[in-house]
Amino acid sequence: MGVLKDKRICGIAAGSLTAAVFCSISLIVVLNFLKGTPWYIFSSALRLVFGLVVLYLLKKLYDKDAKDVFRFNDPKSAFAASAGFLIFFVYTAASFCIGAKAVTGLTAGLLISRVILQQLTTGFYEEILFRALMCEGYRYTKGGTAIKLGFALFSSVIFGAVHILTGWDITRFIETGMIGFAFAVVYLQTGNIILPMILHFVYDVIINFGNYIEWRETEIFSVMLSWRTAAYAVMFVVSLIILIRKEKTENTPYGGKHEDTYSQAR
Repeated sequence: MGVLKDKRICGIAAGSLTAAVFCSISLIVVLNFLKGTPWYIFSSALRLVFGLVVLYLLKKLYDKDAKDVFRFNDPKSAFAASAGFLIFFVYTAASFCIGAKAVTGLTAGLLISRVILQQLTTGFYEEILFRALMCEGYRYTKGGTAIKLGFALFSSVIFGAVHILTGWDITRFIETGMIGFAFAVVYLQTGNIILPMILHFVYDVIINFGNYIEWRETEIFSVMLSWRTAAYAVMFVVSLIILIRKEKTENTPYGGKHEDTYSQAR
């Protein structure tokens, strides 16, 4: 297939198809068969399996072994590139600390299956799919801000879309897409997928833990919540600025085994 031979777009094509299959299986199972803890365990296993599928695709399409994918590239630059998300994360963590009153309804089974296991596999699967696979094609283009922005936005739109499959929610779509955009920036700028995985996991743990928190009805907590839209906006703007800044190095595949040029990619 011509699409799968073009390294510029094969990751997008293969990633979109993989996401569609994963979502289809998930919807069939959750709507017809499993709920609660059994669903979270199944969901975690499914994410692990599809994560391994994505690793296989990265090898076949881009000749990147697991050791190449999971190399902690340029940690200093990676943390700098994640500044937008880190600002948002600090705001979120502060909101939880200020507003949390008590934990209710969280059983040991739910803690392990939903809050920890599912979020661990989610960070693994979603990052190598939406960032490592779907954004890798950028390394094989002529480069440029517009193209880089295009890869980041496309992966973010798909990322946002898969989070609203059970019901249209424009707010959730935009907010999730912004988070995906921030993670895409880290990968596009540094080739580091480990840091986005870690940040994704920690953030998801906090958010899912929040489903079992009884909140304080205080003025300061209400003010913090009212700032949430602004916090998302700051994250996006900071990430956008980082994305469009001039790259320090030439456009080459991070951690890859070859140095394909644009003409070779064609």
